[in-house]
Amino acid sequence: MAKYLGLRGETLGRVRILLVVVPSFLLFGYNQSAIGGTLGFASFTKYFPRIDTTNTTGALKAENARTVVAIYTLGCLIGALASISVGNPLGRRRALVTFAIIAAIGLTLQASSFNLAQLVIGRIISGIGVGGVNAVIPVWQAECSKPKNRGKNVVVLGIFIASGIALASWVNFGLSFHQKNSVCWRLPLALPLIFCALICSSAFLFPESPRWLVQKGKLDEAKTVLTILEDTNVESEHVAVELQCLQDAYARQSAREQGFLDLFKPGRQRLLYRTVLSILINFCAQMTGANVITYYGTTIFRQSLGFGPQQASVLAAGLLTWKILAASLAYYFVDRAGRKPLFMIAGFGMGASMMCLAITVSQIQHSGAGAAATFFLFMFMFFFPLGFLGANFLYGTEIAPQELRIHLSAIGTSSHWLFNFVIAEITPIAFTSIGYRYYIVYACTGIAVAPMVYFLFPETNGRSLEEMDRVFSEPEHWWQVTSAARSLPRSVLADVENMDEKVMGGS
Repeated sequence: MAKYLGLRGETLGRVRILLVVVPSFLLFGYNQSAIGGTLGFASFTKYFPRIDTTNTTGALKAENARTVVAIYTLGCLIGALASISVGNPLGRRRALVTFAIIAAIGLTLQASSFNLAQLVIGRIISGIGVGGVNAVIPVWQAECSKPKNRGKNVVVLGIFIASGIALASWVNFGLSFHQKNSVCWRLPLALPLIFCALICSSAFLFPESPRWLVQKGKLDEAKTVLTILEDTNVESEHVAVELQCLQDAYARQSAREQGFLDLFKPGRQRLLYRTVLSILINFCAQMTGANVITYYGTTIFRQSLGFGPQQASVLAAGLLTWKILAASLAYYFVDRAGRKPLFMIAGFGMGASMMCLAITVSQIQHSGAGAAATFFLFMFMFFFPLGFLGANFLYGTEIAPQELRIHLSAIGTSSHWLFNFVIAEITPIAFTSIGYRYYIVYACTGIAVAPMVYFLFPETNGRSLEEMDRVFSEPEHWWQVTSAARSLPRSVLADVENMDEKVMGGS
């Protein structure tokens, strides 16, 4: 077989998205919502009576629901942090396959469970695998993409996350008509093994990150990979300049002998500032209420809005399918409008939608309030993917220095799962204790996103990954970084990477 399927340039990138990124984030999205739809199945309750959410009420029901959901997010958090010790030593491809195998082991344990202990262990192990995949893929994608289309090449994963979530909802809806057989919950828990198999069989069909190869001193291989990614010849001046820029950037960074703990130290490189931004953007993604709807959509439609079981299931699945549209808009606009405008529009839209949802749910006894609340749920799910279903993972990889990129991606991803864990833990209790007022919390955090992003987050659109070091380190004070991102001229590497392929071909 020809190396890298005989493909080059943008065609190679598209096929990598199809064969690696698609299954990776279908795995992510599917696992995020699959278990929620099986909790109420009669057969599931029969096998796991200790986490029965069908025949329990009040605080006990809340405790049972949050236990099943939360243990998975803890596994994801562990997996994201584990990518720090795996991503750089093994490389992006081998790290990805390692985590996909771990996920497959966990999924197998879940789907074959006959007792609660096995289910819990399977949930944790599959979470470790998914968390690791979630941390590695954005880094690999960002390091193999040009500044002019890096955003859409990473944000595209949001479409697949949304697709995976929607797929799980529809699978569970279809199997809800056959609840007496254990296949109704074993099949949906086993289905993502297909995605793991695709990842493992496809990852090595594509080139390793050229930046990781430079970091490891494999310059000849890095040059070959750059030639293939740029679809030019090995003697190209463009490739020589880009390789030299990558070497120079890594030489400057490696001279500082930085490690993981440096991310939490103040200094001229503003590594602590970058770390805070990576955590904050994932706070915005999680603590604005998206996973309240993802995890408990059916419960919201049934208990908060008063719809029947079948109507609630269809509406919940339809809502998560609707999310795909907005994720597609993010793919179109992220490299045209930039990261910051999408973050701010999404934050304000989510906050406004949550406030309107709180108002309508508080008046649910009135005719038409349920329909109005449903409308605002759909509006929320329109705004959320526009800024926070992929771009949050992208941003952390863009602001990190090369030797700490996998570390900062891991911190951002693990904070994503930490906040996810908080949501899973508090939501059932909050619904039971404060009802519609719970939505007001997310209205406040959503509206706060816009000013936070405007004043604290530098724009990364159009700049090379190495260039962001200048954006953070050249200003006199940390609060001048956002203005520096607007005023600093582009570097040579950014201009080289953004050159049109036709120009390169003619040189």
